[in-house]
Amino acid sequence: MNLGLKWGRVLLSFMMASCSVTAVRPSQQMSDMEVSMKAALEVNADTLAPEIYRLASESALVARKEYKFKNFLSAKKYAEQARGYAERAEFEAIRNGAKRESAPQDPLATPSYAPEPVAEAAPVYGDAPAPAQSPASGGASSPGGAQPPAGAPVPGGAAPPTQ
Repeated sequence: MNLGLKWGRVLLSFMMASCSVTAVRPSQQMSDMEVSMKAALEVNADTLAPEIYRLASESALVARKEYKFKNFLSAKKYAEQARGYAERAEFEAIRNGAKRESAPQDPLATPSYAPEPVAEAAPVYGDAPAPAQSPASGGASSPGGAQPPAGAPVPGGAAPPTQ
């Protein structure tokens, strides 16, 4: 009898622990809340609808705290509440005469995967034609016929030639 009660407690504690491990993070609700808060700020809801915006920011603060402490059910509840308040504050601000500072960008207007135009590559050392040097200038031609550009490092650690 005592053994069955002991195993029952173990099984119950195991089931309770597994529920907290498999809880789903409310990342979508948290993201939606942040977007709604930014949209409300964009129309100056903090000055045109301060009471509702204050409720939204307080709920958002609690939602972030609960998410940080892994109380996901509570975080989800407060995030949805904050989103509702933020949307209501945004609506009230627009109704009180607010205008959006910028129009929302169309994400499909310019694809983010478009390649950048390729600039013409600079000549590689040794590929550029060597300027002709006269023996009077005191310069000896290199074995390959090309001279490094002024200030370029010379193989072997020697200082670059100055003209």
